[in-house]
Amino acid sequence: SAPPLGVPPAPAGYRPPFAPHGPYATAGSRPAPAPAPGRKKKQPKRPRERSSLGAATFSMIFVAIGIVAILDLTDLVRVMPSTYFAAALVTIALGLLVGAWFGRARWLIALGLVAACALAISTVAESYTTIRSEEDVVWAPASYEVMADTYETRLGNATLDLTRVDFAGQDAKVHVEVNLGEVKVILPPNVDVTVLLDVNAGDADVLGHRYGHFPGSQRDVTDYGEDGAGGGRLLLSLQVNAASAEVTR
Repeated sequence: SAPPLGVPPAPAGYRPPFAPHGPYATAGSRPAPAPAPGRKKKQPKRPRERSSLGAATFSMIFVAIGIVAILDLTDLVRVMPSTYFAAALVTIALGLLVGAWFGRARWLIALGLVAACALAISTVAESYTTIRSEEDVVWAPASYEVMADTYETRLGNATLDLTRVDFAGQDAKVHVEVNLGEVKVILPPNVDVTVLLDVNAGDADVLGHRYGHFPGSQRDVTDYGEDGAGGGRLLLSLQVNAASAEVTR
């Protein structure tokens, strides 16, 4: 048949498209839409392994405090209350330093802050029991309760008169330090005393025993007084730096 008017003839070999259901496919013949991509489920985090650093550091704190307590009981060195907190703080600091490479224990930071505050408070409290002087002075405490733990003179002459202190039933410790000067300590007649003497470029006369010119040397002298053993105990730590000291009754 002839093509309609106004329509160009089909080229040779042309075949019309086959569409049995018309130009559009039915709903049943449409491909199923692809499912929307779902969100990937997050994998649960693996629980962190508990570090043994905290427990180890906590144990070492008690070890350090125990060592300080032993030194305090042996009277080899003068141990102040702040020394215990300082030992704990140093141990915590070492634990945190190790934690930078091995394990972790963040709660040690809070423990370190507590130890630092305790160290600061104890240091301030100890400063009130230390009497210092840079001129000629006489210290004469009227009782055991008002006696200080430490007496220091940096420059000048000083006398520590303990004759009015009743040491009966007491176990006291007193530290006396003199730099560039002279110091004299007068003891009650009956107190049992042990003098720990540390002389550096100076000399000392301790209850009739004279020591001097032995830098860095330490000696101890024990005397039970006129009545023998009894009458309380006093540990007198005497440090002499380029000065002279005398201990008498």
